[in-house]
Amino acid sequence: MAAEVAREKVESTKHKLFHALQSKYSLKYYLDLVYDVIHLELNLCDTSYGFFARVPSPAGEHPDVDSSNGRLYLKYDMSQNLELNRHIDRALEISGPYVCQDDRFPYDIVFQPVRINRAMVAYLFSPGRPEGFTDVDLELIDFLAQVLSIELQKNDSFAVESGLKYEYFLQELIDGHFSSDEFAGQRLRQLGRKPQPYYYMLHFSFDDPESIRIARSHYYELLRGAFPDGLVGVVRGRLYLLLPRDAPSPLNGRERQALLKFLTLNRIRCGISYYYTSLVMSHYAAQQAVASVSQPTAGEYIYSYEQEFLYHIFSQGMSQDWLQSQIFPDLRLLRAHDQTYHTEFVHTLRTYIQCSRNATNAAVQLHIHKSTFFYRMSKIADLLGTDIYDGRRLFAYEFSFYLIDYLKRGSTPKEGPVGTGTSGGGVVPTNVVKPTD
Repeated sequence: MAAEVAREKVESTKHKLFHALQSKYSLKYYLDLVYDVIHLELNLCDTSYGFFARVPSPAGEHPDVDSSNGRLYLKYDMSQNLELNRHIDRALEISGPYVCQDDRFPYDIVFQPVRINRAMVAYLFSPGRPEGFTDVDLELIDFLAQVLSIELQKNDSFAVESGLKYEYFLQELIDGHFSSDEFAGQRLRQLGRKPQPYYYMLHFSFDDPESIRIARSHYYELLRGAFPDGLVGVVRGRLYLLLPRDAPSPLNGRERQALLKFLTLNRIRCGISYYYTSLVMSHYAAQQAVASVSQPTAGEYIYSYEQEFLYHIFSQGMSQDWLQSQIFPDLRLLRAHDQTYHTEFVHTLRTYIQCSRNATNAAVQLHIHKSTFFYRMSKIADLLGTDIYDGRRLFAYEFSFYLIDYLKRGSTPKEGPVGTGTSGGGVVPTNVVKPTD
């Protein structure tokens, strides 16, 4: 009779677990249903040693558990113990719960992987009790893992073809869950990566958004091969690579060549953040990497936020008319002069700025003699009635040229941006000064 009652309770619990999938319950709710039957501590952990849920709720601090921003994690020495004893690896080799022993626990322990498409995305762990595990215990733990697999697949972040060892960590970094570099660095060490003085965040943008779903594992392997020290994963449908570096330079020659080949063959664009020295800043670095490829140009595959940051600022909800109004009026005057008298004052000024304000290099780029360059700059100064070498004014011109390029990338504005040639729209001032030469 007792066996019949137990069986009825097991089947009832399975029914409740399955029925719960139709509603929005927390992961802890599923663990609570099973705990009410088997009365064993249950821990649902991700593959980067964080806890999704624990029952019963822990009372006070645990010697093997750290906390950060309300989330719990295994301490470093405990995670290393799991790696050393290969408990999780061995659990993956069998189809059901894996019961084993460990010197850190007085009784048998059990691991049960939670799989999606044959890849482990999480695991259940229970430290056991003196009398060991019963068949009912193991049956419900096994069934719970199957239900949790379905529940996790409701969230697209977990629908992957290859494991999530790094994706949980990346997601927590990008979501800003870590409040201390020391703790984030410790978590990085747990994943077999050594913290470095510099970091970059790379984001990969696809022409076809479905590509990341179809060939995700393929892209993973290619990026891991090109950047063995990097951590690659998909967070909220976007492919990222966290790149630790020992110097403030994201790519060496070999890496850039390999990355460019990968991007070109797969029609992917890559945005690279500023370098940063604090892992807790990864949230902002991810935004920078995404923003870097928000307005791509034909034939370009690698975009650095260092080059794109002004375009990002320009895109923050300002109208094109307002942006047009911010172009320094001197450039409109110069452009009108160029159109009327076939001079090249705008092009000369832009080239000088692009050559880091070096007159010799600018003359070479313009294919003119250095004396001719200075003559042109003198004429520009006379036309504008200003010191053409004033630092603040040159900055305003440079800023305006970035703004012009940004407007050219987007849709055609009502008033054409100032260019370097004689074509395009724009208001031509009436107070054009005729050249004296």
